Amino acid sequence: MSQTIQVPTELFQKFLRAGEALSEFHDTFEDYLITTNPALLRKLRRSRRDHLAGKTRSFDDLKREMKLS
Repeated sequence: MSQTIQVPTELFQKFLRAGEALSEFHDTFEDYLITTNPALLRKLRRSRRDHLAGKTRSFDDLKREMKLS
């Protein structure tokens, strides 16, 4: 049997603010990890160049290649 509980508005607002702060930290930390990893930066740049040059494949082709379909 499920129950409904009441949470004070102020407590819930604190919870939401903490979640937003954690999300912002996660994004910032992820950016830091990416920018301090030279090998990953090379791969991202190469992928971007390939994409701009039209060297892409369809999602269906990728699924077939990965044997997901």
